[in-house]
Amino acid sequence: MNRRIVFLAAAIVVLLLLLLLLMTCRRRSVCSTFDKDDEGWRVTGDVQNESAKPDFIDREGNPGGCLSATDQAAGGVWYWNAPGKFLGSKAWMMGGELSYDLKQSETDSQFEAADVILEGKGMSLLYVFPRRPGKEWTSFKAVLSAGEGWKKNDINGAAAGEGDFRKVLSALEGLKIRSEYRTGPDKGDIDNVCMGKR
Repeated sequence: MNRRIVFLAAAIVVLLLLLLLLMTCRRRSVCSTFDKDDEGWRVTGDVQNESAKPDFIDREGNPGGCLSATDQAAGGVWYWNAPGKFLGSKAWMMGGELSYDLKQSETDSQFEAADVILEGKGMSLLYVFPRRPGKEWTSFKAVLSAGEGWKKNDINGAAAGEGDFRKVLSALEGLKIRSEYRTGPDKGDIDNVCMGKR
């Protein structure tokens, strides 16, 4: 009788440890690969004739599917808006990274703007990459930490500190990824967005 109880207790402990390990592994990253649909991503700005819904393309991704949207060339900058699974309490992502693939239809007449915007608790953290996407898939990666080039509220603002990251990531309300780099009409595509621990 005692052996059965010990065996049952040990089995329960092992199952709980496996469940905890599985939850920890699942929590290490959040990704969208767009292989089946748009996964809830939307666009904002002068894009898609003011429809927030991007086009899902089941091929032409890097690999598999991807999302695409067309600029209206009416001024402003348009962005990809992340769905709920990327938002909320994400303090565990401190020191992690955001990665994604982009391509654009034209590479002339490029201009500068924030490439990534993290929004939360009344603050924005902005990041500008030193390069632009090409006409073929171009991969980008940004570390989610102070001292990595992030700015507060403006691309020319003060450097974002650890406290700023803790504040924003504790209640992340918005993740925006730039897809308009050209003055004039263009089309932008996105694939393989991942945010998580390195």
